[in-house]
Amino acid sequence: MMAGVVMVGLVAASGVLGACGGGSSEGDATLPAPSLLTTTLVSTTAIPTTAVATTALTTTTVGPTTSTTVEATTTSTTVAPAAQLVLGQDRLGTALFGADADGVIAYVTAILGPPTADSGWADPNSAFGVCPGSEVRGVTWGDLLLLFSDESSVAAGRRHFFSYSLGPAFGAVITPEGMATPEGVAVGSSVADLQRAYPGVYVYPGDDVFGPYFALNDNFTGFLTGAGDADTVASIIGGINCGE
Repeated sequence: MMAGVVMVGLVAASGVLGACGGGSSEGDATLPAPSLLTTTLVSTTAIPTTAVATTALTTTTVGPTTSTTVEATTTSTTVAPAAQLVLGQDRLGTALFGADADGVIAYVTAILGPPTADSGWADPNSAFGVCPGSEVRGVTWGDLLLLFSDESSVAAGRRHFFSYSLGPAFGAVITPEGMATPEGVAVGSSVADLQRAYPGVYVYPGDDVFGPYFALNDNFTGFLTGAGDADTVASIIGGINCGE
């Protein structure tokens, strides 16, 4: 099952930012102020005692009004575009094994950008191993490899997608970043996390021929750095890969 897994990889990744909003101020309003506006109204009325009645009316200016500006800040979380490409047991993202080759390449390119390498259609005895069918094509984005053929266990008589592999990483970190299984397992996950996500997974410690690897079924396998709980997933392979 694992004898012919070939690991090829390349690089890609991305991000998105937050925004902030502000308030506004109203204009100040005051009454006209000629120093202190005072109006004195005097009226005289004849009364028996010949007294004078005086009434004083005073108006005082009103000070300016003010408003307070409140600034609100919002934040957002950056999600890597490659997170859309979920590592499934029968697909990559929404691209099912058996789907048209050109359509799958266009789909992944729309998410990750142009491939970093493309073998073109070649003899099935290739750098990827001995692949099924009469021709094979490998297209890579960072550490992600997609394989296409004209015949495999999922389709025949047409060029189609039949396998992917992610890792091992050629650099310090895996690229494209953000890719994981529906259960959250990714390159770099611990063996303990792998076993929690898939209780029935087989973990092989390795021998003189093969290194440590895991296998959930024929369509979902990968290599490990070791078989201990603290060891990690080095690669994830979906579909039936090419043999030696």
